Amino acid sequence: MSKPFAASRLIAGLLATSALSAPLLAHAAEDEAPNAVEEVIVTGQREAQRAAIAVKRDAFVVSDVVSADDIGKLPDHNTAAALRRIPGISVMEDQGEPRFPVIRGLRSTYNRTTIDGALVASVDESGRTVPMDIVPSVMAGRLEVIKTVTPENDGNAIGGVINVTTRSAFDAGRPFFNGMASYGSYERHGDVRNDKPSYRLAFAAGRTFGSEDQWGVVIGASHEQLDYDIPQVEAADPSVREYTAAGAPVLSGAANGNGIQVPTQVRLFWYNNTKQRSGVNGKVEYRPTDDFRWEASALFSRMEDDEERIEYRIEPLGNVANQTQTSGSFARGRGIIQLNQPITKREIGMARTGFAWNLASQWKLDGDLVYSQAGLEVPNHSVEFRTVDAQGANYGFTYDTTNPLFPIFTPVNEAAMRNPLNYVLQQHRDALTKTDEKTSQARFNLAFDDDGAWKAKVGGVLRSTKRDFTSSQVNYRAGTGFTYTLDEVDVAGPDQLIAGRYRLTPRIGAAEAMAFFKANRDRFTTTVTAPTGNYGVDEDIYAGYGQASYTFGDVTVLGGLRYEHTKVSSDAIRNTGGVLTATSNEGSYDNWLPSVHVQWKPAENWIVRAAWTNTIGRPDYGSLAATETLNFDGSQPTLSRGNPGLKARESKGLDLSVEFYPTDGMVSLAVFSKDIKNEIFTLSSTETLDVGRGPETVLVSTPRNAETAKINGVEFAVQQAFTFLPAPFDGFGFNGNVTWLDTEFTFLTSAGPRVTGLFQQPEITTNESIYYQRGPFEARVSHNYIGGQLETINDANPNSDQYWKGRHVFDASLSWRFADHYTVFVEGQNLSNTGRQEVTGPGRGYLQEWANYGRTYWVGAAVSF
Repeated sequence: MSKPFAASRLIAGLLATSALSAPLLAHAAEDEAPNAVEEVIVTGQREAQRAAIAVKRDAFVVSDVVSADDIGKLPDHNTAAALRRIPGISVMEDQGEPRFPVIRGLRSTYNRTTIDGALVASVDESGRTVPMDIVPSVMAGRLEVIKTVTPENDGNAIGGVINVTTRSAFDAGRPFFNGMASYGSYERHGDVRNDKPSYRLAFAAGRTFGSEDQWGVVIGASHEQLDYDIPQVEAADPSVREYTAAGAPVLSGAANGNGIQVPTQVRLFWYNNTKQRSGVNGKVEYRPTDDFRWEASALFSRMEDDEERIEYRIEPLGNVANQTQTSGSFARGRGIIQLNQPITKREIGMARTGFAWNLASQWKLDGDLVYSQAGLEVPNHSVEFRTVDAQGANYGFTYDTTNPLFPIFTPVNEAAMRNPLNYVLQQHRDALTKTDEKTSQARFNLAFDDDGAWKAKVGGVLRSTKRDFTSSQVNYRAGTGFTYTLDEVDVAGPDQLIAGRYRLTPRIGAAEAMAFFKANRDRFTTTVTAPTGNYGVDEDIYAGYGQASYTFGDVTVLGGLRYEHTKVSSDAIRNTGGVLTATSNEGSYDNWLPSVHVQWKPAENWIVRAAWTNTIGRPDYGSLAATETLNFDGSQPTLSRGNPGLKARESKGLDLSVEFYPTDGMVSLAVFSKDIKNEIFTLSSTETLDVGRGPETVLVSTPRNAETAKINGVEFAVQQAFTFLPAPFDGFGFNGNVTWLDTEFTFLTSAGPRVTGLFQQPEITTNESIYYQRGPFEARVSHNYIGGQLETINDANPNSDQYWKGRHVFDASLSWRFADHYTVFVEGQNLSNTGRQEVTGPGRGYLQEWANYGRTYWVGAAVSF
């Protein structure tokens, strides 16, 4: 980044917060919290499962946990992947990697992400989400998911709270060191650009020291490099259309259409991604007595994704002819060749200091101060060539939709369509997107415990967040009298056919295009786009809560109230009739969030939990400002508009769960319901606009509040070690869960109200894992399924709604421990070679997007002392 986090700034932030003796909600006070659990560091899948079961059993609220395993034992490269093993959790993927956790079908924007209980600044372009792939799993001692929040928890958590607990030197009880190194091989790599090695390195170490071991220190670091390719086929939105009896194009489902669905285009992509992730973290703790604890911690994590995206596209011009149900022809067509080279850089830094003090026999005070900063920077150089529309008759083609997921466009003159001399420069573009977020937070809690039936707790939070977003585009076009064709910079495309049927050639050579541009710089004209996408948002939150619990017999009841006051102001620039106008908006709102929780233990191994909760979901920062962001990145133009009038989501939830704990196992059944008022969604529509290249179809999207959203769900989970079986079968174990969702989503469109399922929410998710552990040997096979889901809603044309199809993923791992301290392992990921499919059109049967990720294999070694 142009202004990266300097080490001195992070250290200065840590020293500054450590010097302030204000309170902090530290994990040191966990044993007094209603949902508190003791951390357990474990080795092996069986012990990890036992620890997770113990944590869930001891917690007051509905929650689940992944306990720490030895570094390198699990095929979880980041915390998002590890979270997939928790009941009710699925993970949205980006380019084949787990990134955004989904809690009980509620996507990541509904959830609160914390590290050691501290809020983490977001590195998302416009949202509040924290992509969990940026947090290495080796930093975590435990991953917690709280599904029914109590008043002490942040109210902005409709789905729940995901907390990453970092390691503590006091948990191990002795000096420790864990290290891991592994080498990976992607089935798809090296076909178009880089072919760098894929590897992982990580370590964590800690110890206590001092005359009475009152001090503790932990340090950790990780570095990872991944290099892989992704072939992809897709069509823009709308992906299919119909034609009139005269052959003229109309929207799919139009009254004058003939009912025959025809792809609007076929777009071929080939991605090469070289990713690097690095992270460091440290924690210092001081526990001079049982009545006082203090700690200070810091972490820094960075990810860089260097991507090259090549594209070849064919699309029709004008009317169709010679139609059958699965074929037809276009007398005129267009070819488009494009290159994009975005480099996505994300950084997160956090400094935290906190204490817990037993100030009297029944009273405890704790609190913390947190400063977190995050940054996103995406420079992107792109180049586009097109055939000349006036010569469109040279590029006519026939189409075949016998397989609607893989339509075939066959040029009448293949040589003309593939000839780079026929492609003329549309433009070079240099774009830059930057987001910076700074968050400061202070928290305190005062707890009372009479060591009997009564417990009570009060506290407050002050939080200030500042988010700034800037984007810029500089366009270069061939000047008068300068003809620049693809032939000047053409290179061969990949040899491999995409999906076994599509050839991507010709192709823009990245180095050749840049060299030609520099050598002929004075022959290009330059235009700069208006900064209408820039915005700044300031958000201040003042919260307080009170809660109390009473235990009588086998029943404990907790009730309380949380109050949150939110003040928001935003600044942006808007294009009004060609005139740039600065706009400012500000406002505030208050939320009273009561909740009641009940826990009943009718028998030794049975627990019944129930909860009534009220939570909120604040709009994304980028949605609140009056912005207009135009994007040409690898697609048809898209225009995103902000909406300062958005209201915060308001949710009322009911939860009921029954849990049974047999020896070395757990069976749970939970039902839940949420009514969400002011649900926020992005409505898309297509308009014909001139965005600098003449009139063309532009996808326009705007966030809006819906009328209502309802979620009903059932969650079932089983964990069992088969220790009751005779040897050697007693080494087997099973961990599985399934979540069903029934959602209803009502919103207004230009054509009136529509009712669908809640978008981006799968109807079913499952996770299953069978493992075997005996002596030094351990093996595991895992399966994850995310069901189909509505991904994008089109305003006036339901046939253009887009859906993700369900996806099965299988992983496996083998390991062998020897000499008590050393382990070698092998892992296989996505062994089913499952890609991503997005569909659209009538019956959800037509291509919107298809991508193939391939399998990945890892071999490595770990050491533990």
